Amino acid sequence: MNNLNKGVNMNKLRKIGLTALGTSLVASSAIAADASLTGNVGYTWSSEEIGTQTTDGIGYEADFNMVVSGELDNGWTTTGSLLLTESATLSSSWTSLTMGSMGTILVGNGYGGVGQAFDDVTPRAYEENHDGMATTTVIDSLGSTMDNGQIMYTSPSIDMMGVSATIMAEYAPEASDVAITDGAVDGSSSKWSSGQGLGVKLSMGSISAGAYANERTAENSVENASASGSPSGDAFDATWHVSYSAGPVSIGYQTGGADMGVAAAATAATAAKTLAAAGGIFEFEKLSIAANVNDNFSVSWGQLKETYDAQDNASTAISDVEMKSTSIQFAYTMGSMKVAGYMTDTDNPGWDSDAASDEVTELAVNFAF
Repeated sequence: MNNLNKGVNMNKLRKIGLTALGTSLVASSAIAADASLTGNVGYTWSSEEIGTQTTDGIGYEADFNMVVSGELDNGWTTTGSLLLTESATLSSSWTSLTMGSMGTILVGNGYGGVGQAFDDVTPRAYEENHDGMATTTVIDSLGSTMDNGQIMYTSPSIDMMGVSATIMAEYAPEASDVAITDGAVDGSSSKWSSGQGLGVKLSMGSISAGAYANERTAENSVENASASGSPSGDAFDATWHVSYSAGPVSIGYQTGGADMGVAAAATAATAAKTLAAAGGIFEFEKLSIAANVNDNFSVSWGQLKETYDAQDNASTAISDVEMKSTSIQFAYTMGSMKVAGYMTDTDNPGWDSDAASDEVTELAVNFAF
């Protein structure tokens, strides 16, 4: 009887010891973390003139970004970020692991992938041209199909004979751009399978340059152009850019294009088109110049040309359409407050040669904290 009680007691002590050891292991696995909350709030006034019709509006901005980071015992750093916008929705979220001299691995949703580093990178005082355009542009959609459910790698800066280079790569096993969360997988797409992208950034003195390419593999392609929205082949977009700074003045040029791999009937020049659904090829080029008048005041001019090529030489009713936007901007900064604005005029919006010109004027007051 005593031996039995002794065995029971030993089992209890063993369970208590294992529980305490498990608790100790869990507690020791935690790392000290630093948390920060930054944000941007402000007011905007906008006026849009389409042909003879003018619409005015007053808006506001309230973005909040929470970042938590901690350092591991080996010196690596892990970081998590959540960005909320004024519509009370989650704009982006991601988790990164920085491995010292081995670079950074990042997984998340809504952060833009590698393509965000090449999304209209020419010099400007305030916003990108597309902010004042009603059309979703090609230059703003580079790598947009890799915005969710992918893994991204960024190398540390590599110095080669006076040139500093950074390499970025991305891969999505299911390139359907569906947001995923912890422990979830993206459902299989009937149209697209994997996607991959590669980008490089170079800088040498006053010159900076870069190039990016992204490919999304078609799961099931079709030949019938009437099957609108189905892949006709792999989707591909690419760009390269170069900028030069001389004192307070910077000038930049960027060009590229996209084939969305969509099977669709070629659209006439006199009809509106969308990047996601139109067949054919889209090409763009952007030229801009920005100048710092003084430490607080800057101005810029930028012109963006985007051309839709129907890729249908057999039809005389279909021709290329150039959508052109010109934007004049300014920004004045006083500490954490910034007053900025632009006037952007777009010809042939929506790659529609019959569409009336669209002119948008915006004035904004922003406060950063």
